[in-house]
Amino acid sequence: MTQQCDLSFQQRNLFQQGYQTYTPAELRQIDWGLRFTPTVCSLIALYGLITQNPYLLFAVAVLGMLAFFFPAGHPMDMIYNNAVRKLFDAVKLPPNPFQRRLACFAAGIMNTIAGISFLAHMPTAAYVVGGMLLALQAIVIFTHFCTLSWMYEGLMRAIGKWDVPIDDNKAQELIKGGAVLVDVRGRDEFDTGHLYSAVNLPLEEIEKYADKLKDQTVLLYCRSGNRSQIARKRLNNVGVKNVYDIGGIGRAKMLLAQT
Repeated sequence: MTQQCDLSFQQRNLFQQGYQTYTPAELRQIDWGLRFTPTVCSLIALYGLITQNPYLLFAVAVLGMLAFFFPAGHPMDMIYNNAVRKLFDAVKLPPNPFQRRLACFAAGIMNTIAGISFLAHMPTAAYVVGGMLLALQAIVIFTHFCTLSWMYEGLMRAIGKWDVPIDDNKAQELIKGGAVLVDVRGRDEFDTGHLYSAVNLPLEEIEKYADKLKDQTVLLYCRSGNRSQIARKRLNNVGVKNVYDIGGIGRAKMLLAQT
């Protein structure tokens, strides 16, 4: 049976949140743990709204803002890593990437506004802002889709700062120049069909081949383009610099056919 190694919908949302160097298997390990902090913070905020307690809202706001400045310092993440996860023999959560920290900071601002609204005797405004935040956090908890991370990606794409696959002309030039074509899918996927000139170096093992690849020009592809992007980042992190992401196998086939 072919093992499904590509990213699921919820894993793609985590990818968007900044977990872009994690394999599908690693994302599955931290999937449920990443729901702990937003769940607890949402419950605290909900209780603060119900009781119209601005100081409780300020307290949970501080938690979110701390996470922005200290990637591994969110108190709820620390409680999870040092206590909760041990009850379930779960893996430790990694430091929060920038997009997730930015979302925590934004949540802190919204909780602060709700708290100030209560102090200003504007409960309706507090409920509107707090309710919007709880709705957004519920989406994050159940799907890992973060609206702010989505907006951040859109902005980065608009200004050309988001990682995108190599363009067609450059890819064809490198192929003609003898670049190594690497299929980063699983071995079972590779065996069911691959490009004739490709070598199979599965994403989960890609760092093992760093020494062999560091002096070569490398073009990566997978099924849909998610794993090849992760593989490029992982190789960059271990010193392989001349490496490019083609994207999905369909695009790789097209480029080879046009070369």
